[in-house]
Amino acid sequence: MRWRTPALLEVAAFIALVLSYIWGWHGAFPGTSQLVVALYFGIGVASHLRRGESARQLGVRFDNWKPALRNAALVVGIALLVPLALGAALGTWHFPSAEHSMAGLPWMLAWGTAQQYGLVCFLYPRLLEILQGPRAATLGAAALFAAFHVPNPLLLAVTLAAGVVSCVLYRREPNVFVLGVAHATISFVLSSALPLSITHGMRVGPGYYAFIS
Repeated sequence: MRWRTPALLEVAAFIALVLSYIWGWHGAFPGTSQLVVALYFGIGVASHLRRGESARQLGVRFDNWKPALRNAALVVGIALLVPLALGAALGTWHFPSAEHSMAGLPWMLAWGTAQQYGLVCFLYPRLLEILQGPRAATLGAAALFAAFHVPNPLLLAVTLAAGVVSCVLYRREPNVFVLGVAHATISFVLSSALPLSITHGMRVGPGYYAFIS
C-alpha cells in the first residue's frame, strides 16, 4: 500500500482542485481561471516528472495522429449521429453561424484537449497504478470524470460513457490531441443539436441551477 500512496495523494489533490473550483471558488476573485489551469497542469506535470513519464508515453504527440484518428473514427461518428438525428427529429437544431463557430474553435479545442488530458493522461494512469488493472482504472477514471459534471443529468451519462470509451481508445493508440478534437466536436454537436431544456447550456455545478433556458 505504501508504494501507492503518492498516486493516491495526487489523485486526491486533483479531485479536490477540480471539485472545489466548480463548487466553491470559481469566479470568487480575479484570476481564478488562470490559477486553476496552472494548478491543474501543475499536479499532472509534477506527477509525470516523478515517474519519468515522457510526452510520447502520455500521448502528447503528433506522429500517430492517423492511426489514432482511424481508431476513434467509428465511435466518434456514432456519437455525432445520435444527437444530430435526435435534434433533427425534435426540431431543436440551433447551430451558431460559421463565423461565430470559427471564432470559438481555438477555445473549444483547447478546452476539449485539457479535459482529455486530465482523464487519460492523469487519472487513468494514476488509477492504473493504484488499482492494478485496466478495467478497474477505466471505470474509476470514467466515474470521476462524470462526477465533475454533477448535477447535469445529460453530461453525467455522456461523460461516464465517453470516459470509458476514451480510456479504451487511449490504450489502443495514445494521442490526447485526437481525443481532444473528438471531445470538442461531440460537445459542440450536443450543445447545438439538442434542446437547452436537456443540455442546460452544458452547465455543471452551481451554474446548472442558475441557467435559465
